[in-house]
Amino acid sequence: MGLSKPGVKLWWMLALLVAPVANAFTDADAVRVFTFARAQLADTVLEMPSVNRSPKASLSNGTWTTVANTDRIAWTQGFFPGSMWYMFQVANEPYWRDRADMWTRPLEVQKTNTETHDLGFKMYNSYGNAYRLTGNPYYRDVLLTSAASLATRYNSTIGIIDCCDWNPAWNIPLVTDTMMDIELLLWGAQNGGPAIWRTMAVNHALRTLQDAVRANGSSFHYVDYNNNGTIRSRGTFQGYSASSTWARGQAWLIYGYTMVYRYTQDARFLTAARRVTDYYLANLPADRVPNWDFNAPSQSKDSSAAAVVASALLELSTLETDATRRTTYRNAALAMLDSLASPAYLAQGTNSPGLLLHGVGNFPAGQEINVSLIYGDYYFIEALLRFNPRPNYPWYSKLDLPRGQHLLGTTNTGTRIVEFDLTPLADNLGGGVVGWTDSSTEVTAFNRLNMALRMSEDGIFQVRNGAGYSWIRRVPYVRGQTYHFRMNVDLLAKRYSVWVTPPGAAEVLLVDRVAFRADGPPIDDLGRVAVISTVTDSDFRVNNHRVYAPTASVAAALEKRTPLPDALWKQLDAPAPVTTGPAVPSER
Repeated sequence: MGLSKPGVKLWWMLALLVAPVANAFTDADAVRVFTFARAQLADTVLEMPSVNRSPKASLSNGTWTTVANTDRIAWTQGFFPGSMWYMFQVANEPYWRDRADMWTRPLEVQKTNTETHDLGFKMYNSYGNAYRLTGNPYYRDVLLTSAASLATRYNSTIGIIDCCDWNPAWNIPLVTDTMMDIELLLWGAQNGGPAIWRTMAVNHALRTLQDAVRANGSSFHYVDYNNNGTIRSRGTFQGYSASSTWARGQAWLIYGYTMVYRYTQDARFLTAARRVTDYYLANLPADRVPNWDFNAPSQSKDSSAAAVVASALLELSTLETDATRRTTYRNAALAMLDSLASPAYLAQGTNSPGLLLHGVGNFPAGQEINVSLIYGDYYFIEALLRFNPRPNYPWYSKLDLPRGQHLLGTTNTGTRIVEFDLTPLADNLGGGVVGWTDSSTEVTAFNRLNMALRMSEDGIFQVRNGAGYSWIRRVPYVRGQTYHFRMNVDLLAKRYSVWVTPPGAAEVLLVDRVAFRADGPPIDDLGRVAVISTVTDSDFRVNNHRVYAPTASVAAALEKRTPLPDALWKQLDAPAPVTTGPAVPSER
């Protein structure tokens, strides 16, 4: 689309505003925030009164307000399970898969709810992530039923998803929020649902663009229609005034048009995404976190809007066809993440149970002002994963066997190479173990591990060999030193060799073609690894764990993740231990 001269001037001013800065967001920042998010979400799991309620906003006493998962009008119940699905994506820990599922399934009661336009928020963020990460057809079936329920709200005369039955002052309204919900229809149309769902979503997006987006790219929050489709009124419900632009409403549009373009590849939606994005970026303050409304005299930052836009722009930068815009949008997203991960906005060191401080729920109503918001946290985690889908996230050892497991998939069969780095964080690890087994095996005891590397009580590395442990050379482990391990695993012969590279030394053979555990379970794939302590949580860590076929060694080497700085390891390696189970028995 050609730009007028004023538009060109605005565009180049915008490009300068979001030029790269010295403190651009890094992989190390992402790992630091992921580690904090993991701890906060684990605490929230313990705080929730049951799986039938989900967190919404923080309170001054360090707890959450909660919402019943059966509440048909509330819109936030999908964000907590969605956040846990994202944590499962980070480190493939069954612990997070199981907790996410525990809070996802109670939302099934919403699948036939036709009283709200917000089924997308509720169901796609929970069941959508669940299906994406597991492939379980149960989740897919619930999503399709949910999409059918949302489709009943489509008004064919106006071409919108009708919203907000709870507001008697409106007749047939749309709100900018619904641009997020229509992903449920677009996904459904691509996954077995009728094609008309896609048409509904596209029509809604076009009508929103026509009637809710102003010529300069700013927006109304709502548009209300007469029965014949003419506009009855336009204005705001959560913003400052009818002529202002509510920041999170603008964020929903940026994310929504980016998402619709991803599904449709219709250039009209790329143009729309650019239009609402450019207005947003051109009106940001220096720290890239907006006031709750761009035109309000009252100042209260909304970190949730910033998190939504950071996530959206990281996606938009990959879809954008113009190279300059790609760079501009990505740099803007990194600057937003940099601010959100800073002490000014990250809740670390405060009593907040969430991730982000300074969110605003509904300023005009005096509700949820300057708090942590579960949806802001969700989009922040999503933005981190869009920044780096495979973060170099450390696996810290756990006393509790279920919490120490990580899934590797079902395709690692035949002969495989395993590589990883191991760092002891205590002088004596007391027999801590890194062990491997089949993807279908739940590790409930050490005898469920077919292969194992042990850090013995007398300070050396040992390898499981049949009924005992073996080593060719005594290689001692030292606290704070990182050791690189390489394994050649023959699943058919049930034998494996292990090499270790001590810091500053050459690689040495630790064992050669030793046998899998004699009384171990059946094993067809290298599908699960357990990182288990016997003394205390987090007394050693594993990172850079990779499994690949021998013929893929060059590709695997190229895939090696970015090392994290020593300063970050010093911070991460001193977590507050949380023990949720007894010490494992000595039959390791």
